[in-house]
Amino acid sequence: MHELVTLQANLPEAARSPLVDSDGNGPRVYMRTYGCQMNVSDSQTIESMLADSGYRFCDSPEDADVVLVNTCMIRESAEVRALGQLANLSSLKKGNPGRVIGIMGCVAQAKRKEILDSHPYVDIVVGPDSYRRLPLLLEERFISPPGTPGLLETTLMREELYDDIVPRHHGGVTAFVTIIRGCDKFCSFCVVPRTRGRERSRPLPSILREIEHLVSQGVRDIMLLGQNVDSYRWQGRDFADCLLAVAELPGVVRVRYMTSHPTDISDKLLQVMGSHEKICPYLHLPVQSGNNRILSEMNRPYTRERYLDIISRARRYVPGLALSTDIIVGFPTESEHEFEDTVRLMEEVRYDTAFTFKYSERPLTKAAKLTDDIPEAVKVARLERLIDLQQRIAREQNEKQVGKLTEILIEGPAPKDDMMWSGRTPDFRPVVVPRNGECIGDLIKVRLDALVGFTFVASRQH
Repeated sequence: MHELVTLQANLPEAARSPLVDSDGNGPRVYMRTYGCQMNVSDSQTIESMLADSGYRFCDSPEDADVVLVNTCMIRESAEVRALGQLANLSSLKKGNPGRVIGIMGCVAQAKRKEILDSHPYVDIVVGPDSYRRLPLLLEERFISPPGTPGLLETTLMREELYDDIVPRHHGGVTAFVTIIRGCDKFCSFCVVPRTRGRERSRPLPSILREIEHLVSQGVRDIMLLGQNVDSYRWQGRDFADCLLAVAELPGVVRVRYMTSHPTDISDKLLQVMGSHEKICPYLHLPVQSGNNRILSEMNRPYTRERYLDIISRARRYVPGLALSTDIIVGFPTESEHEFEDTVRLMEEVRYDTAFTFKYSERPLTKAAKLTDDIPEAVKVARLERLIDLQQRIAREQNEKQVGKLTEILIEGPAPKDDMMWSGRTPDFRPVVVPRNGECIGDLIKVRLDALVGFTFVASRQH
């Protein structure tokens, strides 16, 4: 077993792996990513490191010498999908015993020993803070004799580890840029602090360098990522300073971010959002519950009243603000009356988008010690009610947009019609518009003429 004890902030450039032959052909890697945007960003960082070491990438696990699965366990469904993939990997290993199987990410961090004990064909288990060790682990695994126990690297660190690595971008006008990792909030239902560690902010210069590189590759829309972006701190600069610095970079057309925490969001941030045209009028602010007792049980240190005050101030500072949220139903001991508080909050706020979930027990969390006493049928009924309510509100919110003039950023051909472009408004509403000589990455003025489902059909305006 291997344990990562320390890493220097500035490591030398990756050396070419000894597994690369004289023609420059290294082992082929297939990577499967589950979960959130942070996992997508992590996978792009891993790809960059492996590419620098001479590894190549392929689109099929059957063609790969290395199969890597980047896992997520923030929701039970993501964990189940990732663990289900492990069963499929067994047959890959039998078909090619020399193929290296690696499990990475949050499930690897939380269930490291269980994975190695239950899945002996897994060669490497790597947590989110150990990706820099992956090229060396792969080299060691390729030369290990058959039957060697799997390698384990899952130590969590307190410093930023990847600030000098530019993730491998796969094209398109949008890119994710991680600015802070980990979380210090310890919400009782959330496993993130235990699988991704404590908060570490990236140095602002490294963030700006990465974005400048992305802009040179045609990226125009930047999504800043973090478990809690509002906690960003670097040399006296906060998240509002970071957001403004990114928006002022030449070539950046739009800047968005997620996720915010109601405890940390500031008037300064809202003022910056409302004062800069490149910063999208879109705020994802998870509420989780509309009831104060349940919020306290969740270790969410704000009240319903405080949350509604934030929403009021956000709308005052940012005209035309679109709002999205996360909500959990069926948290242990949640009564019908307490659930109704959440329904009423949704009706009052009128979110443009809401991501709603049934409570599922997450290992290593404080809530895992509680009795999950809400029947599944009750959870399902509450979830369906929220989904129906949110769909109605979203339709009504969208219908108010019909006839408006706005700009869209062209992202590519429309999925169902190559004669149409697909893009989004500044507040992140999907739009299709007839092609008229524009290019991907262009900003064009349009009128929102009609609504089909949750997508607008627009006409070009000159």
